[in-house]
Amino acid sequence: MAAHVEAQVVLSGELRRSAEAAYERAFAEASAGLKNGTLLGGEVLARWQDCIVGGDLLPRRGAKPRGTKVGAGKKGRRARRGQSRPVALNASLRSALESFIVSIADRAAEHVDSNWRANSAGAVLLADAAAEKARGERAKQIFESAFGSGGAAAGLVDPGQGGPQVTSFSRSAPDLPMRAARAVGAWQDHLTRLVEAEGFRPAAKKASFDEEALSLVVLVAMLGADAPGADTPAAGAEGTSIDTEPRRLLTSVLGTAMLTEILTRARTDLLDRVRLLLDEELVRFVEVIDAAGSCDDVAAIRLYQAEFSLEAVR
Repeated sequence: MAAHVEAQVVLSGELRRSAEAAYERAFAEASAGLKNGTLLGGEVLARWQDCIVGGDLLPRRGAKPRGTKVGAGKKGRRARRGQSRPVALNASLRSALESFIVSIADRAAEHVDSNWRANSAGAVLLADAAAEKARGERAKQIFESAFGSGGAAAGLVDPGQGGPQVTSFSRSAPDLPMRAARAVGAWQDHLTRLVEAEGFRPAAKKASFDEEALSLVVLVAMLGADAPGADTPAAGAEGTSIDTEPRRLLTSVLGTAMLTEILTRARTDLLDRVRLLLDEELVRFVEVIDAAGSCDDVAAIRLYQAEFSLEAVR
């Protein structure tokens, strides 16, 4: 019995370390991806170029005071088009961040699922957890159907009747996209407050950003901080590169020291939120281990001691 308990402790530790390592690698991937320019292609690049061509993100002489909306007082279709470009850029940046977080969490979950299924004990734990979840969802479906709460309309099916699998540990939790959206939205609010902070407002300068443009350019600069050539723009590239132009624009208004501090604080806060999301995903696998019952080294040692005591008495 003591050997059996000891084996359980060892297996539990191996499975837990495997899951923790996968999510630690996911965080490292997120940390790199949020500054190497990975997210600055596709839709984000197209919307950035629209804004640059339209002059929406450029510092202006005598920029409007704090709290004044961009384009306030302007009339007509042209003003509305101008305001929509930064909105489209913001939406594309937010979508890119959310999708990136979910994709990283999906890969981590797939890696843990694969490793655990290669281990007989891990495969049993996953199967038991999936079966328990399926029973819970089936009971919920029956309850909601009986009391008219729309369970049937929700698309729930009996997993034993050929329907889709109710739960899968090879992907992130179904509500992660919603949680990621909330985290990114809260971080963008934090970024806006950060760039509006009194200590980060540029001193008297000939030109400055309006606040909407400033927060967007700071975000783009942060995502491309380690992109190839971000610090050394190529000759003739001024005004064209999404990797180099944000930093050049910000440095011209804020200065190198202030820009570095803003980018560092914004990045640190975003990574803290990503870490929390990944930790929440890791908890799903920790709960699978805990559901099997708690075993520790002390229990195994005590059982060995009890066996030795019995042998001594004999």
